[in-house]
Amino acid sequence: MNLVEVENVSKSFYKWFGTNQILKDINLTVKENDFIVLRGENGVGKSTLINLILGLLRPSGGKIKLMGLPADNSFSKIGLGVVLQDTQVPRKVKVKELVDLLRSYYPNPLSREELMNKVNLTYKEDAWATDLSGGQKQRLYFALALAGNPRLLILDEPTRNLDDKGYEEFWKQIKLCRQQGITILMVTNNKSDSDELDTLATRYITLQKLSESSHKSQLIEEFRMAAKSEEKLDAVATPEPVVNKSEPFNQNILAIIQNQLWFETLQLIRTPLFLISILCVVAFVPEFQVIGLTGNSAIQPIIYFVGIILFIIAIERLGKRIALERSEGWLKLLRTTPLPPVAYIIAKIGTFLLLCTISLILIFWLASWQLQITGDPSSLLVIFLCLILGIIPFAILGLALGYLIDPKSADPILNLSVVIVVPLTCGVFPISEAKIVQDLMALSPFYHYRELVFWAAKLPYDNQIFLHLLWLIWSLGVFGLIAIWSYQRDRSAQ
Repeated sequence: MNLVEVENVSKSFYKWFGTNQILKDINLTVKENDFIVLRGENGVGKSTLINLILGLLRPSGGKIKLMGLPADNSFSKIGLGVVLQDTQVPRKVKVKELVDLLRSYYPNPLSREELMNKVNLTYKEDAWATDLSGGQKQRLYFALALAGNPRLLILDEPTRNLDDKGYEEFWKQIKLCRQQGITILMVTNNKSDSDELDTLATRYITLQKLSESSHKSQLIEEFRMAAKSEEKLDAVATPEPVVNKSEPFNQNILAIIQNQLWFETLQLIRTPLFLISILCVVAFVPEFQVIGLTGNSAIQPIIYFVGIILFIIAIERLGKRIALERSEGWLKLLRTTPLPPVAYIIAKIGTFLLLCTISLILIFWLASWQLQITGDPSSLLVIFLCLILGIIPFAILGLALGYLIDPKSADPILNLSVVIVVPLTCGVFPISEAKIVQDLMALSPFYHYRELVFWAAKLPYDNQIFLHLLWLIWSLGVFGLIAIWSYQRDRSAQ
């Protein structure tokens, strides 16, 4: 079986009013038991080709299959291990937690103990991943690549930053991988790798710049069929496939969601500055009595206040968080694993709802205690459920915006949406009474969310409750599809 099939692939990047073509009519096949070394000068497109094979970029033309499936399909990553060149580990996460998270994505992972021993990082299991040295991080990335017990390794400059001991351990593990029949595609320009590669590589492939290519193809292949190579290859037993076409569907999605949710919750707990800022905003509730808002007169202002807090959490915790993960390369690494997009999104939404629930409980308590707002438990429960369930479509919208907006411009755009767009479109601030303006406002899902909460709180509303419910359900579906599409088609690799 061909593990990688690249057929007539081209890639161009749009720049201002033109295009810059990097790759043209590339054909490459990676078969079982290959050890292919991809070489070339800086800037010729080696990493672009790797990103195309991994499904991180879409080709401008041609077809790519990984493990017999489309390269951007998460199931195609079941038997894959990857070391990327430009990625960072998440903050406030321990080494063992990171390894266990990646292991949970695969149906047949190696144990944490085995992985740590392979890369000689057992003594760093309880250390923060961000505190590792450059060489230790590179060894951690290699451990993450081996986590799923892969049949194919794709390594982009894997020996970069390794010290002498780490370098020796890396090649020891590569030789063991070859003995186990693991196929390897490796990108390297490190001259010190030459001695090891001469005894292991089955093919060298040189990628030339498109403008300098004098051949029919940008790829120049050199087969390694020396006697010592043939003896080596004969000695390597053909492995039993790690996965087959049916195994991807045996993923324990619930377990993946549970582990991803726990990971997101840990990161939330370990970022106290954000939690403290939300608590400070919540603590502003008693100040309503300073301007004479107590009892029933405070219900509508409190609902607007709650809505603002929930939207801030949606934007700060989801939109900006996604933008940060994209800029750091963490999301890029996740997309080289079999993590299903729906599991990732559910975990993000789950931690968001947890934070919203805690905030709402505190606001209700403060409003009851300081503002003398009273109500029977069933009425309060209805308001609570409408606030929580109604905010879910906008949380998913926050996720989608985090994927779609350039990470560098995420802050001003997302802040603008909270400060101006949301208040105007839901009717917090009075605007023109013109019919066309009111009709346009009625198309805003924010407006329907407000009307739903007003109904729950027994405040004046337009008596179209079923329309508001249907509109929010429709918004949930549309925003969900946009979020999944934007996750799969994220352009962070560019």
